[in-house]
Amino acid sequence: VGCKAILVFFQYGVMANFYWLLVEGLYLHILLVLIFSPNRHFTIYLLIGWGIPTIFIITWTVTRIILEDTGCWDTNEHGGPWWVIRIPILISIIVNFILFISIIRILLQKLRSPDVGGNDQSQYKRLAKSTLLLIPLFGVHYTVFALFPDRSSNNYQIIFELCLGSFQGLIVAVLYCFLNSEV
Repeated sequence: VGCKAILVFFQYGVMANFYWLLVEGLYLHILLVLIFSPNRHFTIYLLIGWGIPTIFIITWTVTRIILEDTGCWDTNEHGGPWWVIRIPILISIIVNFILFISIIRILLQKLRSPDVGGNDQSQYKRLAKSTLLLIPLFGVHYTVFALFPDRSSNNYQIIFELCLGSFQGLIVAVLYCFLNSEV
């Protein structure tokens, strides 16, 4: 029971990570689109970041108990329970990627406006810099392997996600906290 509880908590942490990346994307998108929004929607963000993963982890736990209650739940002989976790994570990755593309489009429009000074080369440098800064914040690197079947790309996916995903928090902390003069 202890092993299963730890695995449930681990899966909850993984899913909450993806949904908090989605909340960051939603928050930034709303800041860019609705400039004078008096409501900050923090309760909705909390419900998305902690609530949605709770619902799906409870559903996953129930389906594991009913369909595949073997061992410590660290193997997946049947695909059904695994997709209860995988589909919401895929949805959050896809929505976050769409938000990322939308924000890049907004930044490109703002850089092309006549109010922004500088030549074309400096504008594209700013766009490239802002795009590179947004990639770790949005977790865009997860889209590379999001739609591949697990068995076909598993070795490459592990290496890729360990290299980029493991340092994501550090990169975000350095770029947005330690190098930010406002912080």
